[in-house]
Amino acid sequence: CSFSPRTASRVLSEIIRQLSDGMPDRGISFQDRLSLLETIVTDLDGEVGIILDEVQDLTKGGEELVYSLLRLHENGQAPSLNRLVVIYREETRPQFLAESSTLSFFTLKLRFRPYTQEQLVDILRARAQEALRPDAFSDDALREIARLTASYQEGNARYALSLLRAAALLAESEGSRVLDVEHVRRAEEGAEVSTVDLSILGSLDLHDQLILLAVAKLQSRLGERWVTMGALKEEYRVIAEGYGVPPFKHTATWRRVKDLGALGILEIRRSGKGMRGQTTLISLRAPPEELSEIVEGILNRKVGKWPIRTPL
Repeated sequence: CSFSPRTASRVLSEIIRQLSDGMPDRGISFQDRLSLLETIVTDLDGEVGIILDEVQDLTKGGEELVYSLLRLHENGQAPSLNRLVVIYREETRPQFLAESSTLSFFTLKLRFRPYTQEQLVDILRARAQEALRPDAFSDDALREIARLTASYQEGNARYALSLLRAAALLAESEGSRVLDVEHVRRAEEGAEVSTVDLSILGSLDLHDQLILLAVAKLQSRLGERWVTMGALKEEYRVIAEGYGVPPFKHTATWRRVKDLGALGILEIRRSGKGMRGQTTLISLRAPPEELSEIVEGILNRKVGKWPIRTPL
């Protein structure tokens, strides 16, 4: 469910394409798509299994999509699906998947633990062997990526693979024959290479866009890679009010930041040595100036040019 645009209609269209000869891209409503899926499932005698991965990434219609698939058989025409598997990140679980009315439809729930450092090394090695020359990467570089991911990204394999790609592109741009630990550290500490598909920014929620703009503005103004959660909240408040949008309070803002981290747009970590106490540090996985330009263009079209009114 992570491709753009992140909507239930887009996901349902993709399901139908994989089960049939395709369908028109435009002019078909969600209910029409659902009726077409019912016909396909009936023709296949219900022998259809659907897996929805990263369902928390859906920005529109996730609840309707899951409920519709669960109740596909209730009109008496289509048989029930053979299997429906829903996968999501626990920390960003959609609220409707926490409700007993939904959970009662599922007969089995599995919780997967975060990948360990050694497991991440195995995943990285397999991907590196597939994408790079055999002598183009060092084992130490893979272990450094795994260490950073296990220590600061809760074993998120998507982040590990993004960092591998960024480090490989950095090494290639410099004409290096081998991807080494230094490339990994520079790709992780700096934003020389964007690991974010910036085309997804337009499909994000308004407040997600405001938060990303706040991070980008802070990084550019301060000249720092990492910004604190406290500084981000204040910058987000000022920008939101400048656009005439009531800002979220702390809990809702933090939830949005975590969601953007799960999408791979933000990096989130706890502070270490050199800072007093423990605080949350946040950074973009894209050049801040480029992201600012794109998001400001989107916001100007969506709510008007900033500032609409003077911040309070």
